[in-house]
Amino acid sequence: MRQFPIWLVVLLVAAAALWWVWLRPQETKVEVYFVRDADGAATVMPVERVVVARGADALLRAALEALLAGPSAQEQAMGLSTEIPEGTRLRGLTVREGVAVVDLSEAIGSGGGASSMFGRLWQIVYTGTQLPQAQQVRIIIEGQERQALGGEGLLLRAQEWSRTPVGVPLELDITDPAGALVRRETVRFGEAGFE
Repeated sequence: MRQFPIWLVVLLVAAAALWWVWLRPQETKVEVYFVRDADGAATVMPVERVVVARGADALLRAALEALLAGPSAQEQAMGLSTEIPEGTRLRGLTVREGVAVVDLSEAIGSGGGASSMFGRLWQIVYTGTQLPQAQQVRIIIEGQERQALGGEGLLLRAQEWSRTPVGVPLELDITDPAGALVRRETVRFGEAGFE
């Protein structure tokens, strides 16, 4: 019978121990954001999910996969829903220099209106920015930068979205009681609120 050198056994045990301590995927809690109607206005609400992953890329990938799977029956019974169209797939995810680049399938832009587009955008942004390694999210579709999301024209243009929409331009229309336009103004959301 052939004997293994002791150094080989020690090396294999050390490698297994390192994998077990530093690389082995672990059960970790993440937040997934779904939509809830609150007094006629939709808002995103977190739910906790347990995923098996290790490292920022893997944790965010697992969280976004859970988001795309939609709310559970129990979560639906609590009034939670999703604006993300069925069939939307996560094609890829990388985290570099504080930005999570989320590559989604074409289905992300289908159906819904303006509020649905904003809902799905914020679901992805809040789910994708829960770790300190990813403070912003850039959404690409089918591996390509897009100017806008869906037919509603929600601008994406290589924009990195964060939880606070600082610098996002909004067009404000001021109308009189009869509905006639009195003034149109572009405002931005700054650190202290609207500017």
